[in-house]
Amino acid sequence: MNSDTLSLIGGYFPLALPNSWKTHKLADLSIYQARNNRNAYKSLDMAVTPQPISTLELLWTRAVETEAFLRRHFMDANGVVISWLDKQTLLPPAAGFFPPPREDMSASEDCYVPGFARSEVAAYENCGMCTGAGLMAAVYRHLATGDAAALELAWRLFAGLRYIYETGRQLEEGFFPKIFGGRFSMETSTDQMLYAVFALDQYAAVAPPAQQEEIARMIPAMVNFWVKRNYIYTYRQVVGMAWPIMRFPPLLRLAAKYSDAPIFRAEYERLLADPVPQLPEWAWLDQKRDGRREISDFERKEGGLLVANMADCLTMDVMNLDLLLRLDPDHPRAEQWRQGIATMWDHAMLTLVPNGKIYAQVLVDNATGTVRRTPGHPAGGPHGAETGWSTMVARGAVTAARHLPDRRGEICGAVLHILEQIGIPDMTYLDEPDRLPIHLRFKTKVLSGDSISNWLWAFWQARFDGLLD
Repeated sequence: MNSDTLSLIGGYFPLALPNSWKTHKLADLSIYQARNNRNAYKSLDMAVTPQPISTLELLWTRAVETEAFLRRHFMDANGVVISWLDKQTLLPPAAGFFPPPREDMSASEDCYVPGFARSEVAAYENCGMCTGAGLMAAVYRHLATGDAAALELAWRLFAGLRYIYETGRQLEEGFFPKIFGGRFSMETSTDQMLYAVFALDQYAAVAPPAQQEEIARMIPAMVNFWVKRNYIYTYRQVVGMAWPIMRFPPLLRLAAKYSDAPIFRAEYERLLADPVPQLPEWAWLDQKRDGRREISDFERKEGGLLVANMADCLTMDVMNLDLLLRLDPDHPRAEQWRQGIATMWDHAMLTLVPNGKIYAQVLVDNATGTVRRTPGHPAGGPHGAETGWSTMVARGAVTAARHLPDRRGEICGAVLHILEQIGIPDMTYLDEPDRLPIHLRFKTKVLSGDSISNWLWAFWQARFDGLLD
């Protein structure tokens, strides 16, 4: 076996492994470059016919490889998990990685934020989400195995979230910024904060007392940042943006768990008093069908309704609804929340690809109800490319299974399919460059911190929950 692989894994992951670890020769145990380079692969003594191995053993060894890769390539010196790696260099994208500047560049399309290099934006755009997901994976690994090394990793990832939090204090206590290039910016978003507080709450159960005290200070301050502004904060070019109000009741209820300040419970009850059902936020397919959401010109032209970005939509809706069901299980809307999880799971399954990835967008045909791909570039509109963010769907599904016991078998099958099919080279942001406009094709050349951290979270939570037994 390649000595670099052995030292990398042995140094970081000293838990007890299945006996097959020493006897089966698996491509999944090779370093990333060997898996992507056939000549290098042939030079490894692992390049032999694999012996039969159980699914759990395969996934266990893949978890070893994946965590080692995350530690080596995705974690910065502060414990922050970055968003992107250049596939070729296995380093954050450098300046020459990007296409020439366009006249009207944006953060979402071009990784452009004034005052920062595009490489800084690309590397840290989703670092709060990636670090939070990594922390969740480490905590569940510890709960599933009792391994102290998992707590060491969790401590490092907690330090990463704390670094982001402390950086935000340059504005005020509780501001959780996007730290482009590892430094302060005025940019933030609710998805970054959701992943952070979700993970901090989970970690608090196993953290040492001093860190528990920090968490009890951090979570209420992060939520109060939004309460003080009436949930309004500038997002990219949208000055004074009113953020979707349904995102905040779960955060307010979580803040109330750690703080006796009456504002959190009062706001929670005020927002949920709205008689219009607001969760799940992203059930757009149903909202279009019943007239609550406008149908786009693209959808009219194509004769179908879009189901889009389910990696983000499923995971955030499930996290929010899971928080509500855990913290307020007897609320009158609890059954609606459970049904919301089922709805989002149904929508996410429409995008799953046989190779374990998902389509970024699909169309549900108006006449037949069948699912088909969007036309993609050069037709314009949603590109519908494949993405390795399917690991986020798997992770959302693992949590969904807790609330949908009658669908546990169906969910387990989908989770296993994704985890088995997606190895490190598949943990991409986007694939299929020919489906994308030319100025976006650089996004097919990266490995994704969201994909890798959510693969680990999905596996270790599924292992802890007995979903893989």
